[in-house]
Amino acid sequence: MYIAPLDTVDLWRDGIHRAAIFSDSIAWISNHAAETPEGIHELGRAGWFVNVQSYHTLEADRCVWENHTHTVDLQYIIDGIEGIDVAAVSRLGEPTIVKPESDTQKFNPPAGETTRLVMESGMFAILMPGEAHRPKVAIGPSVHVRKLVVKIPIDLIG
Repeated sequence: MYIAPLDTVDLWRDGIHRAAIFSDSIAWISNHAAETPEGIHELGRAGWFVNVQSYHTLEADRCVWENHTHTVDLQYIIDGIEGIDVAAVSRLGEPTIVKPESDTQKFNPPAGETTRLVMESGMFAILMPGEAHRPKVAIGPSVHVRKLVVKIPIDLIG
């Protein structure tokens, strides 16, 4: 997992840019995030795409835990604030739903504590396979969030 504000590039450039697909994804976000309409947009390589979405945040118990086994999520908040809870997938037991076509596993909540990322406008998080996550969590009252998720096939990471 990696989390940072997009505008602090000098602090994270060396680590993220070691894999060209991360550099390409960040460049796409910097150039297109603000004006790209909602929906799925292909980014030029097999399985590499962005899903631009908006919704209202929810109480944590109404949000769903998920994991991906073959793709990395690069989640970027265009506008708003949300929590993303994170836990090792091994803490969640067996998936309750498996959707191979979207590389998605859904889970019941884990027992015990989890880590909550507080994501504000301009921040991104990189979530690797095995890092189960529960997005859309309200931080205080429910708010409108506009975000995007770049889906990166693990085999595109050099």
